[in-house]
Amino acid sequence: MTAAGGRTIRLAVVGAPGTVGSQIVELIGAREVSYADLKLFATEAGISAEVESGERSHAVTQLESAADLAAFDIAFLAVPESDASRIIAARPGPILIDLSAAARLPAATPLVAPGLTSRERLLELEAGKVFAVPHPAAQVIAAVLSAIGIRSGFAGANVMIAASAGGREAVSKLFNQSADLLNARLDVGEDEMQLAFNVFLPPTGRELAAAIAAQVAALMGAAPQLTIQVTQVPSFHGGAIALFVPAAGNVGDWSGRLRSAPGIILVETDEASGLIDAVGQEGVVVRIGGGGSGGAALWCTFDSARTAALSALWIAETLASVAA
Repeated sequence: MTAAGGRTIRLAVVGAPGTVGSQIVELIGAREVSYADLKLFATEAGISAEVESGERSHAVTQLESAADLAAFDIAFLAVPESDASRIIAARPGPILIDLSAAARLPAATPLVAPGLTSRERLLELEAGKVFAVPHPAAQVIAAVLSAIGIRSGFAGANVMIAASAGGREAVSKLFNQSADLLNARLDVGEDEMQLAFNVFLPPTGRELAAAIAAQVAALMGAAPQLTIQVTQVPSFHGGAIALFVPAAGNVGDWSGRLRSAPGIILVETDEASGLIDAVGQEGVVVRIGGGGSGGAALWCTFDSARTAALSALWIAETLASVAA
């Protein structure tokens, strides 16, 4: 990641041991990003001491205050909203890429994503020094609707989120519950939800659905009216969306549009397509089903953590490419 003037960029990843933070670090190594300095931070004590990036291991340092970021050009904030808000309020100096915005309504901070925000628009917004990364489901829905040319009318979606959406703790909890259930020793408390072998509407589902719908509208500029339901599924990683779009124009053209759209992998066979098939992919896997005069159902699977990390890295790479 080298600036136009030949200066390499100093990068910081806050929340590096987390689900999305570790993906950012991994991608920096996999894409052989050039940097003058890469420092990894954790906001909680006792977190993993190292994170792998390519063939290198990087030590993780405790973030004592926002001032620890002053020496960097770009900082990724892969942390809970409360931590991100404190850092943003302090304005320590670097451009801040906030990944905690995924579950909230769009605010003053620009919400941007590759394929949906132009490079020129991103550079116009650079002066504000803070960017928000959308929820992966919002990015997927906006990308698919934009590709097939649906910007008005109505659409419905069932967004299925995996345990990784709740971070490493939720993944560990699902694993432990699954093992306990298989060994006939699962004991779920009265105030605790069974995650293993269960599909349910999460307590915050309505708020998240509203945030996703609003983010889709913000990303597209003009979007159809959306009805969204969020369900949690007993999968460790990935995400899926069943997107229902009434007929608008020629449904027969949708395959060609999706096939040529960036970031979309169109499946045109009858082979099974599940969440696991999208893990590690750098695009959303889409299959069209149920097409007819009434419209079509689109099955979309994606790697939620990787999608968010790729969006954050796209922001950094774009800004770095024109830095003075």
